[in-house]
Amino acid sequence: MKKIFTLLMFLTLTVNAQAPKEKVLELIEVMQADKIIGQMMDQMIPMMQQQMKSNLKTEEEKQKLEQVNTIILEEAKTFTNNIINGSMVDIYAKYFSVKDIDYMIEFYKSKTGSKLLELTPTITKELMEKMMQNEMPKFQEKIKNRIEALKKDSE
Repeated sequence: MKKIFTLLMFLTLTVNAQAPKEKVLELIEVMQADKIIGQMMDQMIPMMQQQMKSNLKTEEEKQKLEQVNTIILEEAKTFTNNIINGSMVDIYAKYFSVKDIDYMIEFYKSKTGSKLLELTPTITKELMEKMMQNEMPKFQEKIKNRIEALKKDSE
């Protein structure tokens, strides 16, 4: 009886064990994480390039701008690959079981999961625009009023 119990415990632990990296990589592929991170990098790179450009003082530095842009693009690809194949895999494997990963893979392969992946950038962009247009001014006004009230209280 003890042997059966021990075997059952072992099997239970094995099923709930951390997900192997291969499974996580499959999930990352189905989630199109490389595409999403690539899109984020595509938005960040022009800002980085603009910042670099504004820091250039001499004509010689400005002439090297094209080389700097190439370096930024190359390093961004390496950065993205390191995140996807390193940190992201490790974090998902740490927090999700094989069963969890399998369910997520199944979801993202479904029609609804595909729709979520397709629409998330649009939804996020729209949400950020609404937040900046509608909510941020109210938020800033409230903070301003509270700080002014705080100043009056300390006078």
